[in-house]
Amino acid sequence: MKVKEVDRTANIAWSPQSQVPIYLAAGTAAQQLDASFSTNSNLEIYGLNLSESGHDMPCLASLPVDQRFHKVVWGASGMAEGTTPAGLIVGGADRGMISMYDANKLIKGEEDALVFSKDKHTGPVSALDFNPFQSNLLASGGSESELYIWDVNKLGTPMTPGAKSQPLDDVRCVAWNRQVQHILASTFSSRCVVWDLRKNDPIIKVSDSTSRMRCKVVAWHPDVATQLCIASEDDHTPVIQIWDLRLASSPLKTLEGHTKGVLSVAWCQADSDLLLSCGKDNRILVWNPNSGPGEIVAELPTSNQWSFDVSWCPRNPAIISSASFDGRVSLYSLMGGQQQVQPSNSVSDSFGPGLGEVAGQPQHTPQVTCQLKSPPKWLRRPCGATFGFGGQLVSFETVAGVGGAPSKPAVYISSVVTEPELVEASSKLETSLREGNLGDFCQAKLATLGEDGDKSKLWQFIGASFGENCDQQFLKLLGINLDELSSQLKALLEPVKENGIEDEVIEKVADLEVTEASDEFEMIAAQAVAAPEEVPAEAEAPALTTLDQVFSLSKDPTSDQGQLTIALLAGDIELAVDLAIKQNRFAEALILSIRGGQELLLKTQALYFQKAASEDKDVSSVALVEAVAMGSWEKLVEHCGLDSWREVLAALVTYTDSNTKQVLSGRLADRLSADGGDNVVNG
Repeated sequence: MKVKEVDRTANIAWSPQSQVPIYLAAGTAAQQLDASFSTNSNLEIYGLNLSESGHDMPCLASLPVDQRFHKVVWGASGMAEGTTPAGLIVGGADRGMISMYDANKLIKGEEDALVFSKDKHTGPVSALDFNPFQSNLLASGGSESELYIWDVNKLGTPMTPGAKSQPLDDVRCVAWNRQVQHILASTFSSRCVVWDLRKNDPIIKVSDSTSRMRCKVVAWHPDVATQLCIASEDDHTPVIQIWDLRLASSPLKTLEGHTKGVLSVAWCQADSDLLLSCGKDNRILVWNPNSGPGEIVAELPTSNQWSFDVSWCPRNPAIISSASFDGRVSLYSLMGGQQQVQPSNSVSDSFGPGLGEVAGQPQHTPQVTCQLKSPPKWLRRPCGATFGFGGQLVSFETVAGVGGAPSKPAVYISSVVTEPELVEASSKLETSLREGNLGDFCQAKLATLGEDGDKSKLWQFIGASFGENCDQQFLKLLGINLDELSSQLKALLEPVKENGIEDEVIEKVADLEVTEASDEFEMIAAQAVAAPEEVPAEAEAPALTTLDQVFSLSKDPTSDQGQLTIALLAGDIELAVDLAIKQNRFAEALILSIRGGQELLLKTQALYFQKAASEDKDVSSVALVEAVAMGSWEKLVEHCGLDSWREVLAALVTYTDSNTKQVLSGRLADRLSADGGDNVVNG
């Protein structure tokens, strides 16, 4: 899309690539007349600022000159040395005149901006080009096959590359090779001559004898030294031919897209897949000359007048400039989209509507697309790298083709090892994860750490999690032996059996296999049932209960015993439980609630624990009983003293499922972490 515009009929030249900011030089075009019929001639410099809105470009300098220009170029001569900090602007004019201007002085408005002026050529100078390798060398071409090579550091008598090319003709264009600094191409109306300045002699003449091609401009391939393109301005053969000097008998390919003669071409130095052309058919085309027969990848919007000069911005190749015969210099961006072209004609504006149109010429408003089909090379990453897991480094680059072959991407995968020990440990972990022997991995880690230390304890817990009885292992690591505690409780609750004889007999009887009895054994069993059981004298008598004693039931409603008796006789278990609680007889209440069902049991348990909490006593043991009975493990974790974190963790391991255990263990760990870890060390 169009980004900037200047109302001038001028030959234009971009500032060198190293120049910041970007400037555009415009010299009044020769043999052209604007709507005001002005005969004045100026050399102007405009500034480019894409961040500013609008199409106007500020004019930074304007210098009146005596001659109008056929060609304007801007070279980097003197920029590196500082003699001309902004480079040198050279213009070719009528009567063989070549003028050189100091761009820096011109921008500053100094009067001595003109550095050199000489009418060495015969006829108009319409061909100029600076050497891209030696910026002090300037090639110029004029009438009668005149070619000169100027050294701007020693302005005097220029050299000639050799004898004049025959037959004598106007030099239409000159272009230095972009790969070999001593090769120069020049075009005449019927041929293109390539010169070797080391020999001061032409090395080859390129012409197409099979067509009526009339050469206008020439441009070298940016990457392939032996390839160039020649454009024809003949309306019968409006083509662009791609030639390879190694096969100069015929062109490699012919680009056919224009319907009338081609006036200018420009090969993008930042991307050899982009070739710009403009012609008498009012079209500006962007080609990919390297794809098959060559295809049009974009078209820029234009007006109803010819564009006679197009060029790429050296510093920002996304910007293209064009100069047209309708008195406008336009700048376009290849990064744009679609734009409806609004033609403007200065002649119509001056003479009135309808008078600017030429009879027989089509008047149309084209809808064109200036967006490329693929991203240009300057937007592509030439190389890159990224790290992967395990020290893997993936890198890529673009490898240039050999012998004109297209470039190809290459991807490399390499290993970068900065810590061999870490890589070895990582490899062992990957192997264990893949084979599933995580327990062996933990044991190997413990073997290297030893038995003492916090890290060793940590790996012992990790290793226990991969064992068969992980809960038992956790309790053992916490210093809690359930078997020992169980034995102590049994010793307190029941008398110790002498020599373990009774337990042994019970186990043996339990292991006896029950089979179908015969008739004889059935008779023996019947006699045994009928006979009274003889209790050995030495056998222990069973413990007596309340029912083994003499008692009486009272139904007095004024007494505690009578109230409870009445409720039980009435079959109201819930009422009996309430009465027992009221009388602070929680043992009876809990026993009765078991008979009343699960809901009544939970209610009674809750009331008991509430009662215990209201008393001014140590509730540590009762709290654990409540957690076990009611399943209130969250409260146990939240309110326990951190000095007993091991016992709480043991309770979680013993009674809770895996999910609850993980969640509540994490909460307990968070409390320990928030407390500073003293209880972990000292607990």
